[in-house]
Amino acid sequence: MTTATTTRVYRRVADLPDLGPLLRDAVLYETPAWLAYCEASAGGLLRHVALEDGNGRTVALASFRVVPDDDVLSLYDLSSFLADPTGPAPDTGALFPNAVAAVSGAHCVLLTDPDADARTRSAQRGALTRAVVDQAAAEGCTAVGFLYLREPGSVRSVATALGDEGSAPFLAAAHMELEGGWPDFEGYLATLRSPRRNKIRRERRQFAEAGITTRVLSGTSALNETTARLQLALRRRYGAGGSVESIMADYAHLRSTVEEHVRVFLCELEGRPVGLSLALADGDRLHVRLAGFDYEILGEDFAYFNAVYYEPILWGIANGVSRYSFGTGTYGAKLARGCVPVPTWGVVRWPAALRQAAAAATAGRQSALCADIGLDPAWPDTVLSCGGER
Repeated sequence: MTTATTTRVYRRVADLPDLGPLLRDAVLYETPAWLAYCEASAGGLLRHVALEDGNGRTVALASFRVVPDDDVLSLYDLSSFLADPTGPAPDTGALFPNAVAAVSGAHCVLLTDPDADARTRSAQRGALTRAVVDQAAAEGCTAVGFLYLREPGSVRSVATALGDEGSAPFLAAAHMELEGGWPDFEGYLATLRSPRRNKIRRERRQFAEAGITTRVLSGTSALNETTARLQLALRRRYGAGGSVESIMADYAHLRSTVEEHVRVFLCELEGRPVGLSLALADGDRLHVRLAGFDYEILGEDFAYFNAVYYEPILWGIANGVSRYSFGTGTYGAKLARGCVPVPTWGVVRWPAALRQAAAAATAGRQSALCADIGLDPAWPDTVLSCGGER
């Protein structure tokens, strides 16, 4: 096995070399098309670190984002991980700019040679980690976070590479996933307990009786100022920012990068859009990403649960989807509808002045997450203490 000898940094996805075998088992969130979407969304602040072997072949790749301030979604805001309701809020001013090795979709891109053995792949992950830290430092970043790592082997590799300057690994979030394969919607309902089955049937019935219909559209052609306002209404309902203009810009980024993957579930009342969810088709997987609703028109019709869960499930049954990903957060609603949590970890190189506060805050975050998704509090440490790599 040829040892990787060269590190290269790319500032544009268009300049990346042929990633070849690295993408053999890649999910959509690891592909150049999605990285191009993230690059456009991040205003060009995405960086890609590649390792080349002696033959000039790219054998590993990591992507990270330079975060200049806290004007970013909380999933990618390191300062949000310092919130500790039991103690005083630390001064996070020294935390910016920082680097976050995670792309939209709460996914850490840390690709290694699939043909290499476990030991070599672990070494590649360690080399990538150190290269990301070096590049982040060169760009003036005061902290580096590797967030939403799925595989325990990757967590151990990153933590080992960061050494004493890295935090103890902590649970950052859980992706909520639903395994498909049912013959019809009743097959899905049969996997749930009787009270929940009856509740979902009632939600479906009230949705239909309200006169709401759903069209499923491929691509971004149905996304416009009307749907942007629906999204903005949901954001404002829950205290999130944004504007019609920023959402329209996001539509343009989707159109120019992953158009063929976009599926829009558009809910209409008498021909007028009153709700939507947007998903990405990824082979036999469906990623449900966002939603929006007209709360002035909608009432007790359960449009949210139908648009976000039941309509995508119905479409997936008809189109060969075997796994649905409903993202992070709102764990109770997702667990109640059959989703299984897939925990992800974070490992962060915090500024020295924040390490003690960060350790307390992330430990509290992990405990709260375990409670939310029904994990034994000892589970994270037990999993990471097991040997083996992937």
